[in-house]
Parts: sequence; structure tokens; C-alpha cells
Amino acid sequence: MYHTIPNKGQIPPCDKFKLGYQNDGAGHLWCVLANTPHGQIPAKGKQGLAWYAFGGKEHETRDFAFVLVQPGCHVVLEKSSHSAPPGTVRGHQRDSGEYHMAVCHTHHGDIPGKATVRNAWYCYGGKEIETQDFSYVVVKDKHHHPPDHHHGGFNPRPDHHHGGLNPRPGHHHGGFNPGPGHHHGGLHPRPGHHRGGFGPRP
Repeated sequence: MYHTIPNKGQIPPCDKFKLGYQNDGAGHLWCVLANTPHGQIPAKGKQGLAWYAFGGKEHETRDFAFVLVQPGCHVVLEKSSHSAPPGTVRGHQRDSGEYHMAVCHTHHGDIPGKATVRNAWYCYGGKEIETQDFSYVVVKDKHHHPPDHHHGGFNPRPDHHHGGLNPRPGHHHGGFNPGPGHHHGGLHPRPGHHRGGFGPRP
């Protein structure tokens, strides 16, 4: 239901994945897949540049891919506290397996990142940060169209204090920490998971 297009400096080709935003002046962000030495990692991107979280740090790259949906499909954000919903966009890390494309709901905005079943990681300010407040990015065909889910691209609510996608009131925020020793990739286990800063570049 989706395919990828390599970054060649082009204008992002699909606004349905323009699901992120940072309120530090960086503005809108696309959910992308970064091609890294560690695997293809769900990340945040703009025209020509992406940032991904790995090993406690934020990493910048031009080697990434935009995601496009096939005709008749749409993109929604879904929360789940027990398992990833069907239709997620997936990446992987060689050291820790599969990750799902996600949008992390933070004080800095709604920032694209990577998620497992109950935890997500995003990059901000040069670091990788872990959160349980996130939504999965899910591609659905025309036969599945939940009326109460957000559809990409980006359309912030007027009352959203940090400018990003605001989950429905009362919508359960996912998950809890996995047990001790559960390692989610990177050179360091969870304590340093990288949240990359993406402020305006000079």
C-alpha cells in the first residue's frame, strides 16, 4: 500500500506523511526512512535532509527515502497500548530488529521517530529521547476509513499548545516500559536513546 522514493533533494513528494512539526522554528516535518549503517530507521525529514535517532544521539543524513501511498490509500495516526496496528510503515535496526514509523507527542511538537510495541524514540537537541506518548503511522486502503482518526498531512488544532497533531481527548497514550534488559538498538541501551535536535540551521 506504500512505496519509497530516494531523496535526491526534491520537494517532498507526499504530504500525507507531513505529520510532524517542531515549535522551535524548524516547522513541518515528514516521516521518512533513513538509510544508515545500522539499518533503515524511521526518522524525521525535510527537503534534502533527515535526522534519525540511534545510540543516544541525533544523526543527520541525506541518504533517506520519502514514503508514498498508492492511489486510494490514506494515512492515519493510531495509538495502541498493547500491539502495533496492522498497516504500519516499518524499518529495522540490525542490533534490535523491527521498528515502526511513529509520531512522538512532545513539548517540542509532534516529532517523527521510531517505535516498538510500547515505546518510541525521537531525536531532538542532538539527543535521542524515549517516550511512551506516541502514535503509529498507519496506511489504510479506501475500505478502512475510521472517521475519528487524523489523516495526513499536517493540520494542527488551534488549541494545541505546541503545534502538532493533538490526539483525541481521552485517547489512551500508549504503553509502559519493557522489562529490564530490553534493549532497543543503538550503541547504548535505552538511557541514551537519541532525540535529535532539529533547530533551524544557519
